[in-house]
Amino acid sequence: MRPLLMIGVVLASGCTFDEHLPEVDLNGTVVVPREAATRILSDPPTGTSREVTDARFIGPIYLGAYASITEDDFPFPHPEIGPVIGGDQDGNTYPYGGGTVGRFDFACFEDLACRITTGRFKDFDDVIDFFENTLDDPIVDEYGNIVDSPDYFRSYCYELLEYTADYELAFVSEADRDHDGKVANSEITLDFEENADGDFEAAFDMWQVTYYPQTKIWGWMDAPSEKYTFSTCDPDRGQRNTRYSNDYYYGSNYTDLLNFPSKYIFENDYVAGADDDSSPNLGDFKSADAFRAANPEIRVHLNTKVD
Repeated sequence: MRPLLMIGVVLASGCTFDEHLPEVDLNGTVVVPREAATRILSDPPTGTSREVTDARFIGPIYLGAYASITEDDFPFPHPEIGPVIGGDQDGNTYPYGGGTVGRFDFACFEDLACRITTGRFKDFDDVIDFFENTLDDPIVDEYGNIVDSPDYFRSYCYELLEYTADYELAFVSEADRDHDGKVANSEITLDFEENADGDFEAAFDMWQVTYYPQTKIWGWMDAPSEKYTFSTCDPDRGQRNTRYSNDYYYGSNYTDLLNFPSKYIFENDYVAGADDDSSPNLGDFKSADAFRAANPEIRVHLNTKVD
């Protein structure tokens, strides 16, 4: 009976065994200024313009854990880089880990490839409204027809991707839904909400980040161009569509965004500053266990606009 007893003790203790791993899961809040969600939109037929503030203007946000942030290498705060070894490429930043708030997702039409970020749109109507009424750039299908019906949008997606419910489409909100596409158990929630200061903030997760004392959390927002395109999305990556006369890729993030962010940061993007109020320091805890026990609040401010 003793061997069986010992096995039982081991199994029971295994439920609470702490491996003391050096990786930690980071949870926090990222804040972007109101200006980052604001555009001056013109109406050529009337010659007028209007200022519009809309969270749908907030592009994907990339966050990384780095040894330090400096203002010496580039005209904006940037993670410290390693040696530049030949060629024209900047040095590697060697991140300890990272994550995003929103990612590119293919929204069924070639016209939307590399133009849709998750966590920004509630439903098909919301996508149609943004491109047609806010950007004055209606979505068109593969035949050149304007997409102005959410039912057509939905049916096109279902047929192309072989889906049967809205919850399978990440670009129209990742809220819990039932099999009729209706919200179930929760309200539709998007990544960003306006805070009391008029800025926009969102929760973020960075999984399995290797903990080192004094690690800095830094990141940036890829602001859309006037044509509502993004520098961090590669139009030649992702799944390829060769259906009928189609021949294009769905588009996807570049793979070296956190290692070489300077390649993708351009005018009008927003980055975190070098100070601790913008790029928080994880603290001088002796170990990952000590960090987990303290569970410090992490708040990143993307408050520097790139000129």
